[in-house]
Amino acid sequence: MANMVVKPKKALIRFQTDAKFAPGQIDGVAGKNTIFELDKRLAAKFGATSVIPAPPKPIPIPQSDQHYTVGNSQPTIKPDAGAGVFNSKSVEVSMWALKQSILEILPPRGSAAMLFIGFDAAINMKHYLDTSGADLKINLESMIDSGPTAKGRFREEVSQAQKFVEALPAGTHQISSKSAESAYNYKQESSNWFYAVGGYASWGKGTATVTKGATTTEYSLDFEYHFFDRYNWDGGKSVTIGPITITDEFMGEFHRQGLAREYNMKAMIKRQFKWKKGDAIPEAQYQRGSGR
Repeated sequence: MANMVVKPKKALIRFQTDAKFAPGQIDGVAGKNTIFELDKRLAAKFGATSVIPAPPKPIPIPQSDQHYTVGNSQPTIKPDAGAGVFNSKSVEVSMWALKQSILEILPPRGSAAMLFIGFDAAINMKHYLDTSGADLKINLESMIDSGPTAKGRFREEVSQAQKFVEALPAGTHQISSKSAESAYNYKQESSNWFYAVGGYASWGKGTATVTKGATTTEYSLDFEYHFFDRYNWDGGKSVTIGPITITDEFMGEFHRQGLAREYNMKAMIKRQFKWKKGDAIPEAQYQRGSGR
């Protein structure tokens, strides 16, 4: 695309003319009608629907199950299929022009997108359109603070680790989750993290020390909380941003044409927990800044 000489406005005017827009709507601007027409054509190609499926429900786990094991293993995570092969299709001028228009409202050129989808969602979208495919570290502390569901998943992971540590013998042990667990950022809790991430996987690991005294047992846990998600477009879903509904097929087309690239989102935060047998972990130890 380094030699592309077609200007975005002229390319969009050409597309609007081809789509038989009314004369007053042929303005070279990537507005609601233009995006809708592009999305409609892509949806027709792929048989897409504009139905937003319900987020996945957590699978109930029997209380007797042990979520942790001794060791330093890493859970295996299988990302969603995504939009297909990167740069596997020829670039369409209308899609190239639309990308330029989107970049104009994303940081650092602009900030209009933040009003509709939020700061982190805008940053993630910009990284997608930059086409590097490099891993991106998200602000996990901010995501945990964004709503009760994300905060609850973090505390649930700590609780699972605490229960396992309390069953260990005296000494120092490496512990890790047997598997990652899924969670979801709901739009009603944070539209920013709903658009930035949506569903994700998380797990824990750390170093636990069990000290048995004459009258009580003390526990110390240097804990790591890990996050992973693949920023991709799976198909059959859609999101509504302001007055516009955009399907995954539409956004995935940028990836297939080499105008954007899917990537991995990763993050990890640390906490240090200390407690005595029979006691709850002090509330202050959950807060950011309490870890080493």
